[in-house]
Amino acid sequence: MAKKLTASELGKLKSSLNKKKNEYIKTNDGEEYEVAVSVEFRDSLIENVAMSYIGYLQELRETSKSDQLDNELIKGTLKLVPVLAFREFTNIPVPKKATLKEIIGLSELLADKGITEALLSKFPEGEYQKIVDKIKEAAKSAKATVGEIMLANALNQDGDKSGLHESYGSDESSE
Repeated sequence: MAKKLTASELGKLKSSLNKKKNEYIKTNDGEEYEVAVSVEFRDSLIENVAMSYIGYLQELRETSKSDQLDNELIKGTLKLVPVLAFREFTNIPVPKKATLKEIIGLSELLADKGITEALLSKFPEGEYQKIVDKIKEAAKSAKATVGEIMLANALNQDGDKSGLHESYGSDESSE
């Protein structure tokens, strides 16, 4: 017989999703730390990582319009994903409202100390790849949306107020 989705049952389901396991990692210089790591990576939190990453890339894009784009900043974005994953799936204190430079600084510290590599090896198998796949999916979707907006803007600049060219009765062919 099927269970009913009562408030109590929903609470049990939620607590099962929030289970963490204590893992022990060592830094490059031999310091040992205890870190709580999620046993299961929830889809909603994977989405948070992907959206945060895209948000930081957008911040970088906006920064590049007004200032010189810093090569170190560009290289640093590659290190963002693990830190954003740590924020959602561990008890490492990664601030939600950190700036791009702050997140990159933290990612460099964790990488230089060997914490990133040690901690990623403690993630449940296949879970980090889910994050990477979600980011790729979100990036494709964002790219398509941006492309549509750019196309609409280009059409508007050509004098079409609606963003669409009327082509009924036209001899023009589109390819």
